[in-house]
Amino acid sequence: MRNKNILFLTPTDESQFLNFFTKELGQYVNDLQVLNVPRYFSDQGLGNTERHVRDLIADKRIDIVMSCPIATSHHLSVEFFASLKGEAKIVFWMLDDEMFFDCYSKYYGQVADIVVTGDYFSVAGYERIGIPAVNFTACFSRRFYSPIEINKDIDVCFLGNCDKADREDYINFLIENGISVETFGIGSKNGPVEESELPVIFSRSKINLDFTKPEVSWPNRKEVLVNRTRVTKGRWVEIALTKSFCLTEYAPSTNLSFEIGKEIDVFSNKRELLEKVRLYLANRRKREEIAENGYKRALACHEAESGIPRILGKLEVLLEKTGEQNKNAGGIYLSKNFKIDSISIMTFLAFSLIKKKKLSYALEIFSKLLKYGNLVFFQGFAGGLSMSVENICSKIFAPR
Repeated sequence: MRNKNILFLTPTDESQFLNFFTKELGQYVNDLQVLNVPRYFSDQGLGNTERHVRDLIADKRIDIVMSCPIATSHHLSVEFFASLKGEAKIVFWMLDDEMFFDCYSKYYGQVADIVVTGDYFSVAGYERIGIPAVNFTACFSRRFYSPIEINKDIDVCFLGNCDKADREDYINFLIENGISVETFGIGSKNGPVEESELPVIFSRSKINLDFTKPEVSWPNRKEVLVNRTRVTKGRWVEIALTKSFCLTEYAPSTNLSFEIGKEIDVFSNKRELLEKVRLYLANRRKREEIAENGYKRALACHEAESGIPRILGKLEVLLEKTGEQNKNAGGIYLSKNFKIDSISIMTFLAFSLIKKKKLSYALEIFSKLLKYGNLVFFQGFAGGLSMSVENICSKIFAPR
């Protein structure tokens, strides 16, 4: 895409991966414009945000609008993205389809020219509604993640949010059975660490754990089967690039990235986790052999300097083929739950603007809350009001 101008719409600048990806993306396109949508929305309101996007497309001669939303991102509506068709190609880069495909992603995806998804199984879901989709497993740079020669003084390590799902239960089970475990991150024994420390911690550890059970959150609270989902993320790639051993909770797409038993190993329950931890702590040669194989696979398939240009090349070819075939084909279909969630988020955003004394911007949002009808409005408004009250209370009663 060396000759393409891209407008990248990001939901945050607090994501380590998105910040890295944005920086890398700029190396492979003609011109990259980056817009933090929630921040601009908070400063300038809904109408100005939409106008700013259109102005950037026109002034910067944008070829592709690439949006990477999270499931609470309703700042720019499905209908707004549909209205951009013809002005630029629309690409959604979805990171959490394992958890949010059914409640969020597919509704935005229907107006895209192409969707990039981190979930292998969601590709078929998009294609079933006529949207070309490609799978992209997270890539990281060997300039940052690389092997470090250091004493492996940690038997078992978990680096991540210990408060999510049942991670603490698994970790405590190992400890209760005599395994020495060090944890880093939110809710952990050692607390959060700087990004620069990650490769060192992985390299110090004989066994690096990875968990795949997601945490049900507000956007997917009605999709109860998410509790049975197992989510593959990029942690194992980071670990592999440091030539360290990873033992991950099984997920159905694990073997699409690494060969189980040869480049990574898996567990499915507490008992199996304990057995494999004991096995690999006692078998240094096997542990290092798997780590070596995983390192080679990561360099070949999951290293950013080759992986990102590869996916961009694939996108360029597919975008040339799509033409106008998806331009509002068959109309826009939104479920009642999606509409209610959208109104809830917009209501919450309106109250947030009132708190910032930006009343005209808040009134602008309130004037649009009836767009899906009275019943959706009442349910959505109640949800947004509840979120606003909860947000205020959490700050008032937060520990000091």
